[in-house]
Amino acid sequence: MRITVFGATGHVGKLFLERALAEGHTITAYARSPQKITPHEHLTVVAGSLTEADKIDAAIQGADAVVSVMGPGGYQDTLIFAPAYRLIIASMKVRGVKRLIALGTPTVRDKADKPTLVFETLIRIVRLIINKGSEDIATVGTLVRESGLDWTLVRIPLLSQSPATGRVVTGAFGAPIWWPFITREDFVDFLMRQLTDRTYIHYAPAISN
Repeated sequence: MRITVFGATGHVGKLFLERALAEGHTITAYARSPQKITPHEHLTVVAGSLTEADKIDAAIQGADAVVSVMGPGGYQDTLIFAPAYRLIIASMKVRGVKRLIALGTPTVRDKADKPTLVFETLIRIVRLIINKGSEDIATVGTLVRESGLDWTLVRIPLLSQSPATGRVVTGAFGAPIWWPFITREDFVDFLMRQLTDRTYIHYAPAISN
């Protein structure tokens, strides 16, 4: 499969690249800092920023699926990722690329969620830390849901560096998910499965260990 990856230079992005290449996929990684990506014969790197529509389009051209693990990493005083998703979605529509798998967080609400002290506190604390980043990821959720694509929003709590557990609980926050952590490796494993599994198309599953 030909996969275009956004967020490829982060911890999760690098794990996803390693796993996807090991499984024989052909990858195009979009990166602002391409020097952070280890070369591979089945990997093409397109260098560009999240505001460059022509470069984003070049990265998406010819893809079978787009995987984005972009998300706020700290304090933001403006929206960064929502404008980029608008460009990604527009390019996918022009290029006829239907499958979009994207990262979400508890800030991206779902009607199946049940308020719990743990997750409501987590959302409030994160909002204080990342400021506009909270609005940014919530807007991304809306854009993806309204995209008209074959989308899946994989909503994760906090990421841990622990080894893979091989156990991923899927559902909604508070029902049945109460544990606010998932390992990066288990998250990547779930992302990989979405490339061929159509169970969660047009859904925003929450996942946790």
